[in-house]
This record gives sequence, structure tokens and C-alpha cells, in this order.
Amino acid sequence: MEQIELNAFVRDVKGKKVKRLRAQGFIPSILYGKHLEEPICLMIPEKDLLKVLTSTEGGRGILFTLNIQNGESRKEYAILQDIQFHPTKLNVLHVDWHGISLEEEIEATVPIVLKGEAVGTKVGGILEIVLEEIDVRCLPINLPPHIEVDISNLNIGDSIHVRDLMVPEGVTVVTPPEEVIVTVVAPEAEEAPAEEAQAQEETQE
Repeated sequence: MEQIELNAFVRDVKGKKVKRLRAQGFIPSILYGKHLEEPICLMIPEKDLLKVLTSTEGGRGILFTLNIQNGESRKEYAILQDIQFHPTKLNVLHVDWHGISLEEEIEATVPIVLKGEAVGTKVGGILEIVLEEIDVRCLPINLPPHIEVDISNLNIGDSIHVRDLMVPEGVTVVTPPEEVIVTVVAPEAEEAPAEEAQAQEETQE
């Protein structure tokens, strides 16, 4: 699992006043964790956070070391739990972190990355993607950034299920094994020629 350090600062500003933080170049955030007595309100330098989000898959599958400054420094390990975006401007408004212990298993969502070109699509088949991510359980250090799925051998009528996935050692898949990830289906039959033939028969009659 890739690890990234990110500076964070404890904030006292809350509620509607956080707009002031955004104007100063900080993104308000909050750190949750069962090992914490209470959630910690934080602010993250916007430029640092955006750099991480653009250089990774949106921060997913990343173990963050939050260097929290509040007079004295402390470290907390966390994964990105949720990002709130502005509905029209699409800039980041708020971030939720899930604080974790490196010695306890976590459940997380991991994106699926398709590799190759299905042979069935070369003869007219249509590739249908059913699942774009799966849920897994593992130690934080073993959390993969994504799971690769080779679709090269998929012909028309073939499917890949969750049970077919090859996951790294120490990772347990939580998503039900019977769920379909991707399949290649036959193209829909063209009805127009049949309709034209029927119309010609009716005309002749």
C-alpha cells in the first residue's frame, strides 16, 4: 500500500466560519477513529491535498500519515473516507478521514482496473462493466491501490465474477463471490430488416 505524508493543523474555526479557512487556502476536515476520545477538527493546505488527489486515484487505496500540528506535533494514520465537492465549481469543500491502527484489519473499497481488450468485442460483442470496485478486508499496510482484471480472453457470453479475482496475500474479499464484474454480451439483433420483410409481404397480399 502506498503511503503519503500530509501536514494538518488543528482548527478551532467551525460551522459557517470555515469559509474563511478556504479563502486562506485551507480545506476543513475531520478525523474520526475508534481509538480517539473524540473526532479531531483539522485543516489541510489545499495545494498539498490537491497535489495528492491528482497524483493518485483520488487518494483511494492510500495510507496517509497525518502530521498534526497543534503546538506540538503528533502522527495519526488514516485513509480517506469521504470528500465533499462544490456542486457546480467542483472544488473540494470538506474531507473526512478514518483514523486507523496499523495492527488492526480494516474494510475498504478498492477500484477495479480492467486490462486488455476482450476478444468478444472484436467480433461485435458489447463489453458491459457491472462492478467498478469491490470491498476488501486487510491490514492497512496490505491494502492494494486497485485490483487488476485481465479481460483479454472474454468472448461473447463470458463473464468474470468476484470469485475469479486474484488478490494479494493477506487481502480478503468481502463483496459476494457470485457478483459479476464484467461480461461480454451479444449485440442486439437488428429488427429493421425483419420489419421491412413483413411490410413487403403485407403489400403483396
